[in-house]
Amino acid sequence: MALATRAIFATLIILLSNFALAEDETGTTNSAAEAAQQQPGEQDPGFWSQFMDKEDNYLDLSQWLIENAYGFLPVPLIITEPAVDNGLGLAGVFFHKPGPDDRKPKEGEFMLTDISAVAALYTGNDSWMVGGGHFNTMREDTRRYTGTIGYADINLDFYGSEGNLPGPIEKVGFNAKGFFTDQKFEFRLGESDWFLGGDWRYLQTDVSLTTGTILDDLPGLGRNITVSGLGLIGHYEKLNSRQSPTKGFSAYINGMWNDEAIGSDYDYNELKWEIRQYFELGDKWMLSWRFDGARTDGDVPFFLEPYVNIEGIPALRYQGPTAATAELRGGYNFTPRWSAIAFGGGGRVGDNISDLGSATSNTAVGAGFRYVLAKLLGMRVGVDVARGPEDTYVYLVVGSAWATGL
Repeated sequence: MALATRAIFATLIILLSNFALAEDETGTTNSAAEAAQQQPGEQDPGFWSQFMDKEDNYLDLSQWLIENAYGFLPVPLIITEPAVDNGLGLAGVFFHKPGPDDRKPKEGEFMLTDISAVAALYTGNDSWMVGGGHFNTMREDTRRYTGTIGYADINLDFYGSEGNLPGPIEKVGFNAKGFFTDQKFEFRLGESDWFLGGDWRYLQTDVSLTTGTILDDLPGLGRNITVSGLGLIGHYEKLNSRQSPTKGFSAYINGMWNDEAIGSDYDYNELKWEIRQYFELGDKWMLSWRFDGARTDGDVPFFLEPYVNIEGIPALRYQGPTAATAELRGGYNFTPRWSAIAFGGGGRVGDNISDLGSATSNTAVGAGFRYVLAKLLGMRVGVDVARGPEDTYVYLVVGSAWATGL
């Protein structure tokens, strides 16, 4: 179910939550009406003209997205996660009109817009999910709310905690189906870039093995399993864009407590962290790095153990009570529209943080390209090809390859 939330809302809420209206050089926000306004006497340029940039005549969705920013927008979903054998879906996104108390963007930044979305998708290994979500900023971005809810039926493989399975077994298949929700609320500390907040995650699911029965005593197997947790969030964010950042720093930490007292069948704790930094090296070069991970202790359902999360390695392939991932990315802008990137990194798993230093590294390298599809929104799209320890995979990337807070 953690993967279900990531698959839907990494594509929707996290990536779309910074669709925004950029300021011009005078500091005035370009509204949808202004973007669509014609000069007196001008002929209607036609429907297809809104998909072309008037300055360079390249394909650009800025005008189309801005003009539809207060209405319903269909969004096709292309899932490129090898753990579920890729997939397709469709989302309906509703952009809410900013209110009078919404935070005004600084020059060169983007204004957050409130978004609601519903989505459905189906993958190559017969996994499917439906869900909805809402992202909302309040009181000039001093309050933020992110909520998701849905139902998923997912087929995945389990390779064992730290890769340990009995005998010659390499992996076992399992199915998890049920209801999930995640509710986050954050508030800004004064005028700073720091946020504090809370998180409630709830999962009610049936989990069964689809291949083999030798691991029928795994924690988390059974019908009508409930996992309920409360978390405390600390979040620092100073980025030039939440969707495709190229400059700035962010840090996110979430301490989650799951206990019978709040309705959970499993008592365990989880500490999750995400650290990212982005550099612009002149007009052409870009550099970024991240260090993500999580540590758990207690009675953790096997499918919720932390895992190495990087392109080139399927989700849940390397799991353990503690997992950490580090990655370095470099990019070069050939033109204002086109850029190439290269990346490398890896992750380790162990019983605890002190074990990671001597654990086996699971590495991946890759390269890709990006195209600025909506320059007023700072939105880049592209394709990455990544090689991991076992195979090569292709990923469609919308915004950043590093989703935050999932």
